[in-house]
Formats: sequence, structure tokens, C-alpha cells
Amino acid sequence: SKLEMMHLHGNRLRGTVPIIASKGINESSFIADCGSPSDFDTPVDCPNCTMCCNRLQQCDTQDEIFQVETLAIKVMFGVLGFLLLVAMTSLLRKRKMTLDSSLFHFIFGLCTRKESPCDVYDAIGKDSVYCFFLSSNFTAWVLAIGVLLAQGVCFVFFIQAASLDFGAEKDWVYKFMCPRDNDNCTDTSDVNERGWIYFVILLVVHLTRDMVNGLKLVWGAPRYGLSRKSFQVLFGGIFLFSVTALALYSSVVYNIAVSRSNIELIFNTVILLFVTDLDEKLYDTMHVVTPRWLGNVTEEIDLVFKESACDVSENNPNPGDLETDTRKGEIDILINDIRRELEALKKERVIKMEEIGRLKEDIRGVRENFISDQAKKDKEIDSLKKYILGTRQKLKKKQAKNEVGIVNLKKSALNVSGEIKDGDAGDLTREEREDVAVERAKNDLHDLRTKIEK
Repeated sequence: SKLEMMHLHGNRLRGTVPIIASKGINESSFIADCGSPSDFDTPVDCPNCTMCCNRLQQCDTQDEIFQVETLAIKVMFGVLGFLLLVAMTSLLRKRKMTLDSSLFHFIFGLCTRKESPCDVYDAIGKDSVYCFFLSSNFTAWVLAIGVLLAQGVCFVFFIQAASLDFGAEKDWVYKFMCPRDNDNCTDTSDVNERGWIYFVILLVVHLTRDMVNGLKLVWGAPRYGLSRKSFQVLFGGIFLFSVTALALYSSVVYNIAVSRSNIELIFNTVILLFVTDLDEKLYDTMHVVTPRWLGNVTEEIDLVFKESACDVSENNPNPGDLETDTRKGEIDILINDIRRELEALKKERVIKMEEIGRLKEDIRGVRENFISDQAKKDKEIDSLKKYILGTRQKLKKKQAKNEVGIVNLKKSALNVSGEIKDGDAGDLTREEREDVAVERAKNDLHDLRTKIEK
């Protein structure tokens, strides 16, 4: 066929465009409304088109279609394989086995430079929650893995949005404008070399340190032999390098998809790089919220990993040094466990001292209450003594009165006896006088009883 150009866009066509043989010489040779958003629910199906347009006359070439998600998976598997190869190379080198590879010589030189100490704690970041991978604290590991997953998921969102799918609306910005009344399409992207230069500078400055430190950690992990410390350093290096590589990949593909000016390119890059700072922001938050817990975790890490993990000289250590380092690591862990137990005992001692103080206060209160009750009882006893003393005095007075009454009674009885004896000379008969005397004695006795009762 001699057909060199066919523009079907802007004609509200529906259905499928048949495959047409054409001799087009540029990317805008065969155009149809196969992009989104469309005037209809489903865009035109045109597998042979060189360019697809949407209802806004924005177009892009079908050459831009590639599976960014699949490529991201391949890239991450490649990164993981590369890091494992670096770790194996380091292990073989420590066992005095040589590998003739310029790449690994470069990595070895990068990790053993005199001016760049490779302290494990410094490499993974003292101001980042990624340092929690060096801790034995379960909560610290949960926080570190949580931040790692949050960053990974966020980068996956950007990667998914960066894919070009003409049949669905995504963040991809079409970079061509193809008017209906013009045979030529205009490139609307204003991104130039300066924008990409700033893009590269931002990525290099922000991500190089983490990628190099991740390599250093992976390279230095075999130093600790087959121990928990070795796996902690290895995982920390793999996670640090992998999330940085994912940030680099997502920054590249997302800016290719949506950035159509230098300002947009720099803006999107800064937003993506901000995600890489989540680990440091969470560390700052933990420093404010739980400084004591954070201090305990960092103190443990500093104690266990106080030696350099990557500072390996050209003179490789003896094979027995690995075992020595392993034992030293176990001793450090044991010392750290003892310190934690000592801290726990100190805290328990403080709690017991507080309980003893509260018991002393309770005993002091009971003693004061006892003394107060004793004073009250002493007052009551004194009052009872006074009452008893007064009662005794009253009884003595009554007894004295009773004795006087008895004396008077005796006198009355004597008088009665005398009257009875003298009764023969009076007018009354003897029997009558005896009755009178007995009656008087009864009256006197009644009066005496009455006085005694009173």
C-alpha cells in the first residue's frame, strides 16, 4: 500500500479499526481516538495505530507502552540478586578466595577506604528507624518493618500510576497535541536538558549515601560469621539498598509519565524523595514521644555494634578471627542482657522502696491513731477515777449519817425501854404503853431507812 498518513481522530468513531498496511514514516502516520478519556465508554480499538488521542486532542505514541509494574519486579529481583552476590563475594574474600572482577574490586575499595569509616551503626543511620534492625527489641523491629512497608507501598502507588494504558484513565500525561485540522502533531513537553540535570543532581545527592551504605552493610555482614549480628547487618543493608533502589526507579518512571515541564519534574522528584525521609521523621517522633525507650534501644545497638563492620584492610584476618569475632559478639550480647537485667532489678528496687515508704506512712498513721485513742482512754479512766472517788466520799458521808441514825435509834430504843419500865405508874396500862413504844420504834426505823435510801 502507498498510504503514508491516516488521521481518524476527532471523528467520534467507535468499534475496531482494521489493520491497514501503510508506509508511514513518522510517529503520527496513523492516528485514531483510542486514548482516554474518550467520548464513549470504550475508546476505539486500534492495534495498528502509531498514536492514540483522547477527546481533548491530546495524543501519545504506542511506543511508550511498557509494563512498568513488571519491570519494577524484575528490577527488584535483580537488586536482590546483586546484593546477595556482593555478600557471597565478601564471604569468599574473607576466606582468602579471590575473584577477578573490576566491579567487586570497586565495591571492595568503596567499603575499605581509609577516609570513609564503615561503622555499622553510622552506615545504617543513627537518625533513622532502620537502625532498629540492629536491635533485639521486637517492638523496634515492628516499627522498622512498618516504615519499610509504608515506603514500599507508597512507591508502588507511584509506579502503578506511571503506566500508560490507553484504555483507562491514569496519571500519564499525553505529550503531543494533534489538532483535527493539522497534519502535524506538536510536542507539548517543555522538559529539557537542564531539568533532567537537576533531576539527576537531586537523586544523586539524596540517594547515593543510602545506596553506598547499603552496599557497605551487605559487604561487611560476613565479618560476624554465622551469628545473629551477621543476619541483622545483612538484612539492614538489603532493606536500605532495596528501598533506595525502588525510590530511584519510581522517581524515573513517574517523571517520564507525568512531568511535562522542568518545574513539574523537580516538584515530583522532591515529593518522591520526601517519602524516603519517613524513617528519619519517625525516629524524630519517637525521640519526642518515648525518649527513654528510644535511649534503651540505641544504647543496646551502640554497645553491640560499636566496632566497624566494613573497615577491612587489605591484610585479611586469619580464619580463626571469624570465630573470635563471633564469640566477641556473643559476649557483647551477654553483657547487654546482663545490663538489661540489672536495669530491671534497679527499677524493681525503686518500686519496692516506694512500697516500703508507703508502708512506713501507713504505720506512722496507725501509731498516731493509737496514741490518740490511748489519750482518749486515759482521759476516760481519769474521769472514772474521779467519779469513783466522789462516789466513795458520798458513801462515807451516807455511812456517817447512817451511824448517827443508828445511834439515835438506839437512844429511841432506850427511851422506849425506859418508858416501858415506867409505864406502870401512868394512866395507860402496860400493854398500851408497849404498843406505843413499838409504834414509835417502827416510825424511827422507817425514817432511818428512808434516809439511807436517799
